[in-house]
Amino acid sequence: MSLPARVQARIHARVQAEVRTVRSRLAPLLAPVLARAPRSLIRFLSVGVFGLAVDLIVLETAERLGADKTVARAVSLSVATAATWILNRRVTFAASGRRAHAEVARYVAVAAVAQGVNYLVFLGVLAADPHLWHPAAAVIGAVVATLFSYTGQRFFTFAPAKAEPAEDPKPCTPTPTF
Repeated sequence: MSLPARVQARIHARVQAEVRTVRSRLAPLLAPVLARAPRSLIRFLSVGVFGLAVDLIVLETAERLGADKTVARAVSLSVATAATWILNRRVTFAASGRRAHAEVARYVAVAAVAQGVNYLVFLGVLAADPHLWHPAAAVIGAVVATLFSYTGQRFFTFAPAKAEPAEDPKPCTPTPTF
């Protein structure tokens, strides 16, 4: 059952008005911060928005094709994580010098921990205020997790690999002659 067109139009207009209000209030606050932010952070956030879109599209598609919500969510997170790794590797961060499989393992580890942080913050916020709108708690969790994720990806996953020291030949110890 869908809503009548007039109701949908009113909801759409109200949402658009709220988005304009939030944007107009946040823009002056965020402009100085974004001007000082590292370019990699801005790219990381852009890739994250793209990853969220991939996540939601795959989730919705998988559910419409009949997948259980837990399976659909696992698939959507996997696809979104792969997409964001590829984009972050190519656009956001400099080459780490690691092989792809080593880098993706690090990326997945940081992403898994960040998703855990997101979930724990979500639960903590709702425990502190059980009447809070759930999407607001999800956004708070996502903001905290994004800061953690960016730090982990920048300084762990995509940090330049340390050069392996060359093997030193065994030092020769002179045999004493008497």
